[in-house]
Amino acid sequence: MASAPLSPTIRGFFSNMWDFSRDCPKCGASVETLVHALKNRQTARTILTLIGLDGRLLNKDYPYCIDWIKDVICFLDKKVVADFITTLSYSWNNRNNYVFRGKEEEAQVIWDRAKTLCQDFRIHNLINKPVLPITPTLKKWEKPLCRTMKINFDVTVFNNKTCFGVIVCDSNGFVLGGGGDFKEEYMMVEWAELYAFEEGLKIARSLNIANAIFETNCAIKWANRSCNKVVDFMCKYAIINNCNLVFGMDYPREIHDFVIGDSIN
Repeated sequence: MASAPLSPTIRGFFSNMWDFSRDCPKCGASVETLVHALKNRQTARTILTLIGLDGRLLNKDYPYCIDWIKDVICFLDKKVVADFITTLSYSWNNRNNYVFRGKEEEAQVIWDRAKTLCQDFRIHNLINKPVLPITPTLKKWEKPLCRTMKINFDVTVFNNKTCFGVIVCDSNGFVLGGGGDFKEEYMMVEWAELYAFEEGLKIARSLNIANAIFETNCAIKWANRSCNKVVDFMCKYAIINNCNLVFGMDYPREIHDFVIGDSIN
């Protein structure tokens, strides 16, 4: 939220001791609010532009920082919001370094550091049990309508390895086919998701599927990870075992329990 105005007594105290000023130390704007420091200051604005923040969220005037963050949460995907909050913390530290040390990093450097930290957290959460137990959800994989197939897909990117998993099920939950591909190369998660989507389209075409719903926990039709358990497991299994998977109705026994759990839902 915006900084509360200082009382005359406190302002005088700080002014006498440290030549205190509430003007922006970088651009000289009067009364540096939190919104100004994190959004309107030139370096902060460049950082937000680098992360691809929507023009409306970047250009709209907000009297309070909390209003800005509320709009960000409403308009952006959850993963993007996590990156956004991390980037704000780096941007704020960068501002403080300028104020107290006279040193300020370039916007690209700040964004690269924030992006690396976000990726490290995702990898850590992928391969380790969470420190705090995750509250279980009741959401489950939902069967599609009659004569409609559901194609679930997911990707995993870890240690310069990329793997995707795809599985096709009918309205009864029976597996019609699927597969997974393992690559010894690093791909941006967004491109990996598009690659998995493309492979899902190929499988749908090979099975002559006329009506299909594509579902993932990233894009297209978003689904909670608990609704995407089969392909999530396939990705992790393939990347740990360095293997590729291609199958029809006789799917691998490793995913049997997940498939049955979805079909009897």
